[in-house]
Amino acid sequence: MTGVSDVLRVQLQDGLLELTLARPDALNSLNLELKERLATALREITYDSAVRAVLLTGEGRAFCAGGDLSEMDPNRTPEEARARQHKLLFELFLQLHRLPKPVVAAVNGHAHGAGVSLALACDVVIAAAEAPMSLGYVLRGLTPDCGITYFLPRLVGMARTKELLFSGRRFTGEEAVAMGMASQAVPGEELLKVARERARELASGATVAFGLMKRMLELSTHVGFEELAEIEAYSQAVTRATSDHAEGIRAFQERRQPVFQGR
Repeated sequence: MTGVSDVLRVQLQDGLLELTLARPDALNSLNLELKERLATALREITYDSAVRAVLLTGEGRAFCAGGDLSEMDPNRTPEEARARQHKLLFELFLQLHRLPKPVVAAVNGHAHGAGVSLALACDVVIAAAEAPMSLGYVLRGLTPDCGITYFLPRLVGMARTKELLFSGRRFTGEEAVAMGMASQAVPGEELLKVARERARELASGATVAFGLMKRMLELSTHVGFEELAEIEAYSQAVTRATSDHAEGIRAFQERRQPVFQGR
């Protein structure tokens, strides 16, 4: 899957799919076209065995500045606004979060509001150290959206979540690491190199196991031990039947690194 549109670049090489938000003049803000293109791309790759990992980043000086203010119509009825948000949450953010393949976010610059949610919906967040970030909903008289009330407390705790949301203050990629929102902060000029290396490592891994681990870890926050034990037993049964498990055993016996095929 390789393609170019006015708003999203898609490139697949050696199992790694790169998705680049391409509205640099608008700081890669999420207009309707970009949201639909990104949701379509995620839907298409969910069961595409050629895609084993995803790298999500932005073109220019921004990762994603959030929603496109020019498309925010204050005259929509509450019912219309709710339907629009529901569609966005389920078709884009939930789909990204539930993608059965590892996803790396390379936060190359500005990330605000929904842009932060877009990064946190990924599995690994690597940020440019000085990337400006914020959750300024309250500064516009709004409550948070795009799943941030799900992602943020699980990563940074409730007290820090309230501090960030109640103040709407800016912070950097380096601060995001210190707070637990990102795993690594690097100089901006090194970001794509570092993020691609990590994404390629994941693309060469045991894809089926990654997908099941993602779901298990998500469920672990709100099911009991008994339920999780059932899920672990099921997941072990599935992965024991994969070619990658057989290769992992052979590699261990032969004292070499495994070469996984993602199945």
